[in-house]
Amino acid sequence: MVLTQVDSRLSRITNNYFDYYFEELKYFLCPVFEYKQGNCHNVTHFASLILRSYGVQHNKIWIYAPTRYQEGSKQTIQLPDPNNISPNGLLTWGFHVALLLRHKGKEFVFDLFLDSEKPLTIAEWLEKMQARKFRIDIETPDNYLFYTQASETKKNGLFTGQYFEYKGLCYEQNWLAKGLAINETAVEFYKNEDFHFKYITPLSADYKLLVGRVNNFECVLRDSKTNKKMTKEFQQKHASIIAEYRLIYEQNLERWMEKLQTFL
Repeated sequence: MVLTQVDSRLSRITNNYFDYYFEELKYFLCPVFEYKQGNCHNVTHFASLILRSYGVQHNKIWIYAPTRYQEGSKQTIQLPDPNNISPNGLLTWGFHVALLLRHKGKEFVFDLFLDSEKPLTIAEWLEKMQARKFRIDIETPDNYLFYTQASETKKNGLFTGQYFEYKGLCYEQNWLAKGLAINETAVEFYKNEDFHFKYITPLSADYKLLVGRVNNFECVLRDSKTNKKMTKEFQQKHASIIAEYRLIYEQNLERWMEKLQTFL
């Protein structure tokens, strides 16, 4: 039991173990949940591994916007970006996932992306996402991510209704550590370069395009590739800062790979 290693903090936080688990997740997961653009499945899976180490029963609750399960839909979950790093000021999610726990006969959602101060009821959780139409799945915590099928109109495919565990290819290629390292690096980026996000500068638009869209940030730092926005010309223009944060990402990745060995 990991609890024996951290009991000294318990009395300083609360005598309620339910609240204690929430605070403990904040301690272990900071700062990766502060980047709201993506990798909720990686942050939530690490949170699940932490709870498993405590022997805490829980599930995962998944929500899908119509764009992820309907061929003709473009409807996503859209929320104001609290960090103001998104190019259009909005977070755009096709899906989201959090932890679901029972306490005193009621169900509560642990979702540090949406509320890092307290657990939420399912109704409060849904209200915060302002989703008008959605699909909800409550699944075993071992399910890491979902399968998709080819789509005529969706680049990322459509949700099949099936999930897979963190084993095989995703385990061998360190998807979990990579996702956590990306989020930590993104937080470092927008905090270190905060002047360009608070004020309009010649670099503001490009920096928001880079870090304000998780697919772009992963494309450049994690994959060292190009896409429609992160072109060769864009990356040449910002070669110096990209090289700086690519190194930071690699250092974060190495640290996360080591840290996760305790839980995997």
